[in-house]
Amino acid sequence: MNSQAHANIMIGAFNALPVSWREALEPQRPLLPQVGNYPDYFDDPSKPDEKKDAIDPEWRRFCLFPSGMEAKCLHHWPHSINEQNAFRPVIEYWLQQAIDAYRANDAVGFVKFIGCLSHYEGDVTQPAHLLNHFNYLTILREMMPPPSTMSNFDYHVDLERVTGICGPLEPARLLGTSVVEAAWRLAAWNAQAVSEMRRYILPTLQAIFDERKDEAQRLAEPPVTRAGQFTLDLFCTALRLATGDIPEAEKETLARGVDLRVWKADAESHDLVYGGSAILDGSRPTPPAGAPIIPARLRFEDGIRTVRGLGVLPHSGVAGPRECWLRYGLPRGVFTRFEATVGMHSEETGEGAAEFIVELDSQPQWRSGRRTAQDWAMPISLELGASETITLKVVDANEGRTFWKNHAIWAEPVLLKQEARS
Repeated sequence: MNSQAHANIMIGAFNALPVSWREALEPQRPLLPQVGNYPDYFDDPSKPDEKKDAIDPEWRRFCLFPSGMEAKCLHHWPHSINEQNAFRPVIEYWLQQAIDAYRANDAVGFVKFIGCLSHYEGDVTQPAHLLNHFNYLTILREMMPPPSTMSNFDYHVDLERVTGICGPLEPARLLGTSVVEAAWRLAAWNAQAVSEMRRYILPTLQAIFDERKDEAQRLAEPPVTRAGQFTLDLFCTALRLATGDIPEAEKETLARGVDLRVWKADAESHDLVYGGSAILDGSRPTPPAGAPIIPARLRFEDGIRTVRGLGVLPHSGVAGPRECWLRYGLPRGVFTRFEATVGMHSEETGEGAAEFIVELDSQPQWRSGRRTAQDWAMPISLELGASETITLKVVDANEGRTFWKNHAIWAEPVLLKQEARS
């Protein structure tokens, strides 16, 4: 995002705050364009501290991380933007600082910390930032070279120059009933945004190359709006956690747990013939490619039923282990149990067979044993303890002889809180 886009994000989120909070923070409105750019102002090592002090004598409070974190400031965090789970400490830190500032009646500090978080969200959703990888840039230059009139075109800088407005926002969402939970949920939504915002790269570049400025700016609006929504969610989550004003309806919604069917995994590995990912509520017949998705169906004691879940297929074993897996980061102390029902697709599996494994912190904690389409679906209820990751793995159990038929299903996979079971 350029500086104006970061300002638009903060202003858009502020204007969408509930009236009572917006009016209480109205004296800080003049800060909005500036604080949304704080990390850019103060993470620049080439700018003397004297110049930074002239902008804000307290800049170190907002932009330097305490010892013990992986980097001194945001722009030197040693992880790719694709690794959103690794950025949770950044979100936790700034969100807790914002909460503490509000509780101390420091509205200026509160808005500045939210501004730093907003800047990060702008970076997450900016298509130009999603190109910061040598291979991505090389492939993009080869796929879509600039016209001869733009021979000096910079795929990062010139794409980032396009400024989008912040469109209408949905009502704010409470990210969690604790800072840890809020950071975990936001990191997962950020990961989804990283995937979705890539779709704007090629059409925006084409609009720039065609000199259609209005179209390029129109395409820049959705990323800015997404960052504005996340910033609004952060504003309201920080205020609710600071004041303890959490509506019962929102508490109940969060207490239901998380449906991993629709929760983006932090990392996953699937065979490319299966589309390279898990299939929502179904299985993909293989071969041939392009066949329609078949609804997920498992065998139960009372008959065969259609279920909601994730359909997966272990790798062939040609270029690695005959397995597939999805790995999710876990927020400390938030969820207590993992529950699911597993089995082989009752109609598509044929002679296939596989074993389901649940790993906590990369160590197997539950195994189904060999399962076939003739076996009844098997329930799982596993204590999570203090685990930081959970991995759902399926391994071929037929020595590779039925690769095309090992259609496995994780039905209704959920992370549950203690209160959800009471």
